[in-house]
Amino acid sequence: MINVEIKHVEKVSFNTYNNWHWGRKKKFKDSLRLLTKSATKLKLKGGYELKFTFYFKGRKLDSVNTFHYCKIIEDTIFDQDNENRRISTIALKGKENKVLLEIK
Repeated sequence: MINVEIKHVEKVSFNTYNNWHWGRKKKFKDSLRLLTKSATKLKLKGGYELKFTFYFKGRKLDSVNTFHYCKIIEDTIFDQDNENRRISTIALKGKENKVLLEIK
């Protein structure tokens, strides 16, 4: 099992993200990619199970409102993400905004 911790993520629900102009979405994606690359140098092929645990200050987001994070992080770490078998997410209240990713 591989564990990756990505700290200082910006808290943005999918509903908000989906309504942003493409330029603002790109800035968010680039920032999250940079945070992911800073947290790990992994570059994997695929065929894994992924468990994302999100921690957010204040009100927690619904798990379904975190899928955009999952896609961006997955695309950063995996060359062929279409072969990953299962992706699960949970969002919890935390003391800082971060993502814990378990790769099995």
